[in-house]
Amino acid sequence: MISRIRQYFSSSAGTARRLEAGPLGSVGIIAGNGPFPIRFAREAKAAGHTVLAVCHEGETDPAIENEVDRVVWVKVGELGRLISAFKDAGVKRIAMAGGIGRVNRFGDIKLDARGARLMLKLRTTKDDVVMRGIASELEREGIVVEPCTLFLKDCLVPEGALTRRTPNEAQWSDIHAGAAALHAMSAHDIGQLVVVKQGVIVAVEAVEGSDAAIRRGGELGGADTVVVKIPKPTQDMRFDVPTIGKRTIETMQAVGARVLAVEAGSTLMMDGPAVVELAEREGIIIVGFKSA
Repeated sequence: MISRIRQYFSSSAGTARRLEAGPLGSVGIIAGNGPFPIRFAREAKAAGHTVLAVCHEGETDPAIENEVDRVVWVKVGELGRLISAFKDAGVKRIAMAGGIGRVNRFGDIKLDARGARLMLKLRTTKDDVVMRGIASELEREGIVVEPCTLFLKDCLVPEGALTRRTPNEAQWSDIHAGAAALHAMSAHDIGQLVVVKQGVIVAVEAVEGSDAAIRRGGELGGADTVVVKIPKPTQDMRFDVPTIGKRTIETMQAVGARVLAVEAGSTLMMDGPAVVELAEREGIIIVGFKSA
């Protein structure tokens, strides 16, 4: 099984790079937190592109400086500086990789003039609305916002079980219950993940993030919970793709969760073979499914 997963997550990489290489030339990254920006930068470089990363102080891993051709650091909220960095460098195509801690927006964030105008126009701090607003501002300046999976299509979770074990009937029932709950909540921008136990939703992801929701679900539901993660039907997949990794499995193992079900074709799994190998060792099932 592990060898099959290794083959899947490596077989399409070369094809994806050949298809995406060439027409883009220079590529820009709006870099947020987590490992995603670094992985995107490495894949873009491997495809032969020069890469400019606009990084956010206090959010982006400084190690990205070793992976790109040029870095510009900005504070969260400095939209004008962010756009100017790409325009000054002549970068016409960019991707947004990694998140910005939503809780930070409730703190002391100093918006520049362009950021302030955008927030006044949007009149909301909802993640998806703000990101679409930023994308619109970029495209108004002639900068195309590409899908963040541009060089990572080989990291999208396929349909079916990735582990030797597969969900049993009761676990499938919990998976479907979790998917139905997420679809029902989708209009309220609450989160992408729920934790389910015997048909009961015991935790819902909010501003704290997926790992904290999984831990809370384990505290409330005990062992053998089912974790379901899918994108909202209205989610803009250019910059907001559900992501899982080794930390997801480690968090599940710590609370005794047993199944991780994610939307096939719409969920990124970084370091896929290593994630599956860890799940096998910890007795955790990973399955990609179609929720619609």
